Amino acid sequence: MARHLEFDPTEAIAFAVEAFWQFGYGQLSAGKIAEAMGVAKSSLYNTYGSKRELFLESIDHYASNQRSKLLQRASGENVGTVLRQLLLEVVSDNHAGRGCLLANTASEFGSSDDEVRQRVKAGFDGMIEAFANLVQVGQMTGQFSSMVDARRYAAVLVAGVSGLRTLVKCGYSADELECVVESLLAGLID
Repeated sequence: MARHLEFDPTEAIAFAVEAFWQFGYGQLSAGKIAEAMGVAKSSLYNTYGSKRELFLESIDHYASNQRSKLLQRASGENVGTVLRQLLLEVVSDNHAGRGCLLANTASEFGSSDDEVRQRVKAGFDGMIEAFANLVQVGQMTGQFSSMVDARRYAAVLVAGVSGLRTLVKCGYSADELECVVESLLAGLID
């Protein structure tokens, strides 16, 4: 007879995301991850199979959550303001200095692990889709140029945000990066 889970898997995976996001994959032992999740190490293995499987699920969870947040923000009235606020949040806070789990993972693994690379790419594809939605909403409401290819510019925004996050982690200030924020926004205006 299967044992009943003694923890909430959704809550536990959110804690795992936070741990991987803060420390990366290589710096975390299975014991440290289990501790961060508030579960016994045996429960981690019984539920997720391995640290690697938990990591892959964490990447998917993070990507889905970030995409949903962006889609929700894009449903507001003034997507131009939303986009400006998002970019300013990146250069001023950068998720409390953690950056982006997708970009962090891409930097940590590079092309050494094809499955991780595919999961990260799928996460970025979801963000491109969400940014394309934001651009399209801006175009429909007259806030952004109708001449802009929404999908292509969404890729520019994802690359721009990833670059901003990296520069912030290297010590660039919000003032130093304001010109990048303005350039990303200028490409959307007639």
